[in-house]
Amino acid sequence: MLAAATLLSCEQYQDPINVVGNSWLGYQPFYVQNILHPELTPTQLNVTMLVSDVSVLRMLTNQAAAVAFLSLDNALSLNSRTDLNFCIAAVLTSSYGADAVLAHSDIDTKLSGEEPLLIGMEDSALSRFILSRWIELHEINPQRIKRQIVTPAGQLRAFERKQFDAVIAYAPFSQQLEQAGAVTVFSSREIKDEIIDTVIVRQSAWRQHKEALKSYVTNNWDQAIEAIANNQSEDFSTLAQLTGLSKPELKSALAGLQLYNSQASREFLATRYDQVSATVASHLVDSGLHANLKALPVCEGVL
Repeated sequence: MLAAATLLSCEQYQDPINVVGNSWLGYQPFYVQNILHPELTPTQLNVTMLVSDVSVLRMLTNQAAAVAFLSLDNALSLNSRTDLNFCIAAVLTSSYGADAVLAHSDIDTKLSGEEPLLIGMEDSALSRFILSRWIELHEINPQRIKRQIVTPAGQLRAFERKQFDAVIAYAPFSQQLEQAGAVTVFSSREIKDEIIDTVIVRQSAWRQHKEALKSYVTNNWDQAIEAIANNQSEDFSTLAQLTGLSKPELKSALAGLQLYNSQASREFLATRYDQVSATVASHLVDSGLHANLKALPVCEGVL
């Protein structure tokens, strides 16, 4: 009997499904929910906020995590350079100003010259994508660009020390830079629908845990964004604390995002995803990051 009970216990036990993301504002409703309402999260899921895209990608490539909150360009890049076979389970947000190139106040003088431009940025496909679109649309000679790798958490201090001419940042770090006097010279407002934030899942994990994961990216997400919509709620206050922004600053930062509830996510995936992913893939190839990209399919049963 004891042996049978032990075997049953082992069969019932499952390793947690690690879900990871960086500290981008568009993912933080999930983190707030995890802090204030942990009972809502499916018991199989272990949700962790990491310091950067580099940390997220490392967890995924090492197979320490099977699910991630990731921008579409990072997701396409990761899926193309590994054999891990991801699928897209949801679209969370579209950036409309929350991703930006910020610079010192003398940037116009620098841009009008011919000397090299030192750009602080995270070493990710997203940062490279934004850089590529900025220099393309603003007709900046790419030969002038010199990249300096800096993590999002280190951008403010590096800016204050004038370690670069401009920096590629996302909310809430872009708001912190603006508070320190940085000026925005380019933002995702100029490239509508090109910076999409998603939930991606290894297809093997999706097949095994489909119901829990599907519930998480629909029911949990809908509850999370509804909770922060009330700026008098505890959820909104906690979100402000997590981002290090005042409530007015947070409200302004959220205005730079389009949040998709689960219904809007399904509609986007059904009607616009193919076109948007093709556009993003084309720019990633043009930027020299990839020779070609592998398609990132929608997870089975999402539509």
